[in-house]
Amino acid sequence: MKRILITILFLAAIVGLRAQTYTLSGHITDAATGETLIGATLFEASSQTGTSANGYGFFSLRLPAGKHKLQCAYLGYNTQEVEIHMDADKTLEIKLEGNAVGLGEVTVEAASVERPQKQNEFNAEMLTINSIRKLPSVFGEADVVKAVQMQSGVKTLGDASSGMFVRGGTNDQNLILIDEAPIYNASHLFGMISIFNPEAVNQVTLYKSNMPAQYGGRVSAVLDCKMKEGNMNHHDFSVALSPFAATLTANGPIVKETASYLVSARRSFLDLFVKPNEDIPLVPTFYDLNAKINTKIGQNDRLYASFYRGHDVIESRNELLNTWGNTSGVLRWTHNFGSRWFLNTAFIVSDYRNSLDFLYKRRKYNWHTGLSDLNLKAALSYYIAPDCELRIGVGAIRHAFTPGESDSTVLSLPRYQAMEYSAFVLNDWKPLRWLGFNYGLHLSAFQPLGGGGKTLVYPEPRVSMNVMLGENTSLKAAYARNVQYIQVLENNTLDYSSLETWFPAVDGLKPVIADVVSAGAFFDFAGQFSTSVELYYKKGWNQIDFLDHAQLISNPNVLSQVRSGNSKAYGVEINLAKRVGKFTGAMSYTYSRVTYTIDGINDGNPYPALSDIPHDFRINGNYQFTPRWSASAAWQYSSGHPVTLPVGFYEYLGQTVPIYTERNASRTPAYHRLDLSFAYHSPKYNNSFNWSASVGVFNAYNRLNPLGYQFETNTSMNEMRVYAYSMFGIMPHVSLRAGW
Repeated sequence: MKRILITILFLAAIVGLRAQTYTLSGHITDAATGETLIGATLFEASSQTGTSANGYGFFSLRLPAGKHKLQCAYLGYNTQEVEIHMDADKTLEIKLEGNAVGLGEVTVEAASVERPQKQNEFNAEMLTINSIRKLPSVFGEADVVKAVQMQSGVKTLGDASSGMFVRGGTNDQNLILIDEAPIYNASHLFGMISIFNPEAVNQVTLYKSNMPAQYGGRVSAVLDCKMKEGNMNHHDFSVALSPFAATLTANGPIVKETASYLVSARRSFLDLFVKPNEDIPLVPTFYDLNAKINTKIGQNDRLYASFYRGHDVIESRNELLNTWGNTSGVLRWTHNFGSRWFLNTAFIVSDYRNSLDFLYKRRKYNWHTGLSDLNLKAALSYYIAPDCELRIGVGAIRHAFTPGESDSTVLSLPRYQAMEYSAFVLNDWKPLRWLGFNYGLHLSAFQPLGGGGKTLVYPEPRVSMNVMLGENTSLKAAYARNVQYIQVLENNTLDYSSLETWFPAVDGLKPVIADVVSAGAFFDFAGQFSTSVELYYKKGWNQIDFLDHAQLISNPNVLSQVRSGNSKAYGVEINLAKRVGKFTGAMSYTYSRVTYTIDGINDGNPYPALSDIPHDFRINGNYQFTPRWSASAAWQYSSGHPVTLPVGFYEYLGQTVPIYTERNASRTPAYHRLDLSFAYHSPKYNNSFNWSASVGVFNAYNRLNPLGYQFETNTSMNEMRVYAYSMFGIMPHVSLRAGW
């Protein structure tokens, strides 16, 4: 680790040996609200150098002495030109004006440093809440997870689910963050709605397998969500109604241009009108709350306090009650030392709880699981040159696991505690105009407390190379090793289960390790289109699965039901997108395969994983007819996913017992669905009040995609019948939003 750090510092220092230069630093924000514009770009044309604002809106750019003309750009905002004379280090606060509704052919050349061709990172999909709102809403809710699911390489198993299977990974192998706090269950209402409240979201970044070295703890993907910070200039209030929930939001200055607040509360209301009955056996309900305070302390310091609370309840008429929820709190301090050093420190509390109470044979049972974290971390960035940034960081997480408890101590599992440590060093460096690297090392360690296993230490090298073949074309290659010490034990073929049991790497349960190699070509053409072709191959070790008929609830020997082995995933993703103009949209095709080879399952032979969905095609588009009216559509098609179905049955002691052959040997029918929506946005009345409405149709041509299967046996006829059942057919919806 020490040698690697010295080598990186030495290479980075070479870059700094240039003619007399000075540093321009500052923040890029929305002129109307003061919100930071994450990823906004600053570009100097004569020297062809540029930079982008980090996750907190901060930028640092080294420029030669003399006069410079800079362009600052962000998609959906008017490009701003700034003239500055550099004769010393200077600070600059840039405020961008949003264009009316994004109708114009927004010039994005100034933002070219943040196009995929310019990024040394292999692939970072950045989604703003404005781009998410352009997609057809599912049940009237603009949803972060649904937008992520439209990205190539991200699979799901059912209608309106919040599950994400990224490049051969499982749902628990995704690191989901809200303002840096981990979230362990991202679904509301069976997965129909995600925990991300669109009124509180600023921007989301998705990394697929090849995540940079600052991230750790998962082997599949990272979904990094930044909350809004609150309006620094004036108070805003809004009310939003969808078929399933109502949302109230307030934000504004505590001290104008110095401190702000944001509070947004959302609650479903189905339970207020419907109780469990024969026609509606299950009635779900949820609420969530987002809150944030953002304070400037002088020019160099900012203090943030974020809070999230989400809670779900599912109640049935046969006395089943399932409750779950996430709670997180973040206290974060950022400080820039002069113009080239930026420090971010955070103390994070996260808690996930899940409880199930049910009646079986006139006896009441309960089952409680959970996971609590205390997390402290710090990261330091050093902007050595326009094309060289060094980052180092450390972190420690104290995990407290409740794998499963009931009123019966005989059936309960022991609790576990563990420490997870991490350190990373990363260099984003462009030694030549046509060649760039993003490389580093994530070092992780896992220490069980109070017995249960030995301390595990793994180095996780990550490297990405970018070769520019021209201003609009690049080739990339990347390698990453990722290690995951905590996993979900959940024996459920559906994507809707809320009952999750998080288990640490103890008592023989080994951490998952994955090596992934990726390559891709990225192009821009005609000034407004972008396309890419990406290939990947991922090899995994210690991937878990369950024996046939495994019992995970009320089983003190649950680990005896688990087996582990190897996994293999590979695929190709082809993307085409249009990001500017009246018509915007994207299209993608993915071919991918995922297989497991695990001793004790399927006779030790390879078998397809649940996310082995070979063909996947998606297309979405939005057309802005006028500044007020727009329409959007999204269609997706995918191969059926694997499923294990019985091939026969036999009678034993008066019971019908199904006969199974190979694991996941059957497949559901192909999945396809069309969603449509139309939206109207009013002008601002009295320069304040405005409203919007959308009308849409989920599953417009009423495709009944199977959710699961039921079996009936007729012993007299010696036959078994299989019935598929679906969750949703065609569903129209209306949503309203008013703000002032």
